[in-house]
Amino acid sequence: MSTTFSPATTAPRVSASSPQTFDDPQPAAPHRLRRALSFEVIPPRSAKQTARMPELLRFLDSLNPDYLAVTSSAKSNSLEGTADFIEHVTTRTSLRPLAHLACTAGTEAELLGWIDHLLNVGVRGFLALRGDFPTGVSTVPTDHLPHADALVRLLRQVERDNVACLAAGRLGVGVAAYPSGHPESSGTEEDLDVLAAKQRNGADFAITQLFFDPLAYAQLCMRAEHAGITIPIIPGILPITNLRRLHTMGRLSGLPVPGPLLARFDRAHDEASARRIGLEITAEHTAALLEQGAHGLHFYTFNDPHTTQDLLSALDAAGVSLTSFHPSPPPRRWPPSPIPTTAEQKETQT
Repeated sequence: MSTTFSPATTAPRVSASSPQTFDDPQPAAPHRLRRALSFEVIPPRSAKQTARMPELLRFLDSLNPDYLAVTSSAKSNSLEGTADFIEHVTTRTSLRPLAHLACTAGTEAELLGWIDHLLNVGVRGFLALRGDFPTGVSTVPTDHLPHADALVRLLRQVERDNVACLAAGRLGVGVAAYPSGHPESSGTEEDLDVLAAKQRNGADFAITQLFFDPLAYAQLCMRAEHAGITIPIIPGILPITNLRRLHTMGRLSGLPVPGPLLARFDRAHDEASARRIGLEITAEHTAALLEQGAHGLHFYTFNDPHTTQDLLSALDAAGVSLTSFHPSPPPRRWPPSPIPTTAEQKETQT
């Protein structure tokens, strides 16, 4: 008995020797990546620093960054200084503040009060951190949130409770990432577990702490992708201006300074040449990060407008233009011009 198969039920045969013609697959929709640009400033701690701040803010405002990260620390009266400074920024500039918030800044109830206050002065984004310990302290107090992932969860709760005030919008919540490992971590696996926990609790993006090698950033992004971490990881860049700054970076990051970086300064004959070499290194690293597909750049200014300007000049020399990060704005329609333009006259005539 023979069996007849209907053409409708016959599976198409596909092989190298007997190819079957199929419709060409539709190309995937293009992914439009507009890299983020951001800077970090510290609330001024003295009259001298306060006097220099308007120059820095005007310069940063002219660059139209996506946000301005504002740190908080005990030296600037903690969140009091941060909130007052942010209020100044929002009333005097068009900069959009991202407020640092640390578990070590207070109890959960105290943090809720500060979050409300920061929202009232215009903050719509936070960088959630555990925070540094004071000298001689190695743990968070028992009445404080233990880790940054818990702070992310608290911020999302505040968001839900204030949905009407936020016009049903969301708070931007960033966290820290560590390309060269957290000083207290047992290894890369724990670093990834912590970053994944922050993502699960609602983090939108991460900004890296200091690192010396662009390859470390690329490896972090690759490991994060394999671990299912999808939030953008933005490299934090601190301008190198001399050997002292380089060693300070090593101390802050808990990492030894690589020998090849130190060797670059062997040809520095004075402070000016050391500064030029340091900024060249920073520009080279920044260009490499962009080639690796970084979602943005976050620059630590340390409240120094001249170094920030010099770094941007070094970036231009290296072929990196920050002005290309933003698309061209549409023509202005407000306020309306009392004198019609030539195009408007032609439109009226037609």
